[in-house]
Amino acid sequence: MDLYMVTGASRGLGLALVRELGGESAFRVLALSRRGLPAETLVWREARADLGTDDGQRIAADAIVAALGAERWSRAVLINNAATLEPLGVLGRVEMRAVQQAVAANLTAPMVLTNAFLTHSADVPIRTVVNISSGSGRRPISGSGTYCATKAGLDMISRVLALEAEAAGANVRITSLAPGIIDTDMQVAARTASETDLPSVGMFRNFKAENLLKTPAEVAARIIELERSGKLPAGIADIRELS
Repeated sequence: MDLYMVTGASRGLGLALVRELGGESAFRVLALSRRGLPAETLVWREARADLGTDDGQRIAADAIVAALGAERWSRAVLINNAATLEPLGVLGRVEMRAVQQAVAANLTAPMVLTNAFLTHSADVPIRTVVNISSGSGRRPISGSGTYCATKAGLDMISRVLALEAEAAGANVRITSLAPGIIDTDMQVAARTASETDLPSVGMFRNFKAENLLKTPAEVAARIIELERSGKLPAGIADIRELS
C-alpha cells in the first residue's frame, strides 16, 4: 500500500492532488489543510492545521508521524504544497506580522514536516518529498518579495536535502518542483491586485488573457505521473521541462 500526504489540500492544486490520488484503491491519502476539505472529498485521514503557526506545524507533523506508523507502506510521498501569496507589496509597505506568517507557512513548515517525514519513514522502501515551488522563486517579481524569497528558500533547502540524501545513500528523492502557471485563487489574487501593491500585475493579467493557465486537475495528474514513474529529478525542476 502507498501513502501520500498532501498539505494545502482544501483548494487549488492541493485539492486536485487529493482528488486524483483518492480515486485509487491502492493509495492512502492524508490531507492536511487549514480550512478542511470540501464535504464530497473522501480521504483516508484528514488533519486541520494552520502551518503559519508553531502549533499548526506540530499538529501536522504529528499527523504525518501517525500516518507513517499506521501500516507497513511500500511507498511514502510527502507533497509540501501549502503556501500563501500574501503579503503583496513593496518592502517597506508590508505588515511584518504577515511576512513572518508567510515565511512560517511557505518555508519553515515544509522544513519541519520534511524533517518529521525523513525521521519516521526510514523503513519505507520508496520515499519521495515533492516541494511545490514556483517560477517566482527563480526570478524576482516586484511586489512579491516575500513569496519569491520563500520559494527560493524552498528550492535551496531541497537542493541541500537532495545532496545530503545522495551522500548518505538514503532511499529518498527530494524535488522542488515549479508546477507552471495554474488557474488557482493565488493567480486570481495576483491579477486583481493593485499596481501599487504588485507593480508586475500586468504580467499576471496577461497569463489569463493569453490562456496560459493550466487547470489544477491537469497539473495534479502530471505531478503524480512524474512521481509514480520516477521521473522527478533530485534537487530542483520545472514541470514544463520534464518529459
